[in-house]
Amino acid sequence: MDPGYFFALLGFLASAYASYSFFSGSFSKSKRKAQTSLKRGEQLTYLSFIFFLISYLILTYYFLIHDFSYYYVYSYSDTKLSMAYLISAVWAGREGSLLLWILYLALLSVLALKLDRKDRVLATSLGMILAFTSALALLILTASNPFVKMDFTPPEGYGLNPLLRTPEMALHPPTIFLGYAAGIFPFAYAASSLLHGEEWRTRVRFWTLLAWIFLSVGILLGGWWAYKTLGWGGYWAWDPVENASLLPWITATALLHGIMRKKFEAINYYLALATAVLVILATFITRSGIIESVHAFGENPEGPVYLFYLAALIVVGVAVERKVKLKMEINLEPRELTIFLKILIFLLSLVTILLGTLAPTLFNVAVGREYYNKIEIPLGVLLVIVLGICISLDWIYRKEVFLKRIKISSAIGLLSFAAAYAATKLIIASIGVGIFVFSLIPHLLTLKQGINVKKVGGYVTHIGLLLLFIGVMGSWIYEEHYRLRLNVNEETNIKDCSLHLKSVRFYEDEEKSVVEAIVEVFEGGKHAATLQPKQLFYKLMRQDRVVSGVDIESKLTKDYYMAISGFGKDYVFVEFYIVPLVSFVWIGATLMIIGGAISASKRS
Repeated sequence: MDPGYFFALLGFLASAYASYSFFSGSFSKSKRKAQTSLKRGEQLTYLSFIFFLISYLILTYYFLIHDFSYYYVYSYSDTKLSMAYLISAVWAGREGSLLLWILYLALLSVLALKLDRKDRVLATSLGMILAFTSALALLILTASNPFVKMDFTPPEGYGLNPLLRTPEMALHPPTIFLGYAAGIFPFAYAASSLLHGEEWRTRVRFWTLLAWIFLSVGILLGGWWAYKTLGWGGYWAWDPVENASLLPWITATALLHGIMRKKFEAINYYLALATAVLVILATFITRSGIIESVHAFGENPEGPVYLFYLAALIVVGVAVERKVKLKMEINLEPRELTIFLKILIFLLSLVTILLGTLAPTLFNVAVGREYYNKIEIPLGVLLVIVLGICISLDWIYRKEVFLKRIKISSAIGLLSFAAAYAATKLIIASIGVGIFVFSLIPHLLTLKQGINVKKVGGYVTHIGLLLLFIGVMGSWIYEEHYRLRLNVNEETNIKDCSLHLKSVRFYEDEEKSVVEAIVEVFEGGKHAATLQPKQLFYKLMRQDRVVSGVDIESKLTKDYYMAISGFGKDYVFVEFYIVPLVSFVWIGATLMIIGGAISASKRS
């Protein structure tokens, strides 16, 4: 038996026995037996983490020594791959990324033992989480075993997909899977707390924030990778796998808003359940091979197993809620009503994205970017408006203060709209600016009264969202795209821009051959950018060995973006984009993550 497989098996046995121990201990009527079981569960939790870690490190070692007798190592690496990408190749495929996810679940279980108070709620929560961990580990031992050896050892590996040889793709999967792992915890804590009759909002908030932060980082890295690597000038294409990671992020965001109100206990519970369910659905979308996506793994037999896990989770979740019969109370108190409206907007977005993602498979209906833009952009606008109203209400509703803030923000918003329209004559952009300012002003007015540490994280996140809103509106609506042939030492004119191809250069290194163009961009007669797009030809056996090396000149108000689509000795074909305000997408998303981290640092 392979050592890596052996330690994965030990991890499975330890996590399964730990789960049993926690359940038996948390529901035992004998105090002595409960203490013995809970202590054993705690010890086995540490053991399961150690076993999975050793298994993972053994797999990493096989990559580092180029042991191509292992089919997984052969499929995702080669001898020319750098150390950093050899390490990231471990999670590049279905089997390795599943082992990483299991390792994260075990690690977070240990973290929960270290950070949380040791009571029946924690024990039952870990019982659920470790049961799920063992269920995933069972797949490693059967359908997704990365330790399968071939009968011979190839002299060279098939190689890592060149598109994955970027820092963003080295970091994107680990952060997404850490978000997925943390996304199981809110439901486990909520269900356990209800079973034991305990308050759960504070504990669930921390784990929801943790899941939200890592999902946000992963989505941001994925968007930046798509923007700078794929050569199409965009960062979000509504691809099913992109949507898959967005869905639990939406429910986690809604939960973070709802959890502020105890009266929303029923909807909060189901949002926690939905987050865990959507994590498993995201895994199914990525791994089943049933839903087509450029990001998905190939078809494999484990797909239906995830649907079984998903159905089992829903049955358990609904059964727990029916046992305690949670109530939903909503009154017309203004701030409570606006929070409910925000949750409703998130849920509408969730349903429409989910339908668009599954429609091609379930209904054989093709869904394009237009469908999402027609629905999600208006919902985004509505969310930003409601956000401004909600912040104007503040934590304690005072009618005179609210009306004063609304008047000020409305007036400045209208003035901003008028100024933007006078400067640009672009009606949609000007409306966007007006809405942005309308929502921003209440945040600034509230912060002016004094910085409350408990509030500041949320406000930083909200301001980040407003900047993201402006960035998305500018880059999606006003992006300019040109397909051009550029000849060396000739000038090509488009609107206010002129492009001058200075040279086409050919060179190679040990890993790849490169075609590079050097292009000067002038706008309004002034030098705006020097772009050096490339086309990279990797020395691999893979068919997908040719990738674009996009070059981007970023300004605060716009990006000049270029990718090579074809070339000759003294000419190149290029995709040239001018992308307005896209820098606000990255600034806004980063601020949102910083705000989430500030909020997570305050656990009470």
